[in-house]
Amino acid sequence: MTKDESEDVTVVPLPSSETEREHRRVRESNDRDQALEREGKVAPHNLGYDEAADGPAEARRRANINQDDE
Repeated sequence: MTKDESEDVTVVPLPSSETEREHRRVRESNDRDQALEREGKVAPHNLGYDEAADGPAEARRRANINQDDE
């Protein structure tokens, strides 16, 4: 890009999909979840998340056993 071309460029900030209020809400929710985890508890809205993400616990257990045999 030449100097003349760079003078015609308008810098536009990227739009933010998250407001400060939303960011604060998510941060506070994460803080609550972490506090519960430290107490050995699961936040109600996280129930079932591990299974949905990783598969049923029984399947994970079998996979771990099979890996140990290798």
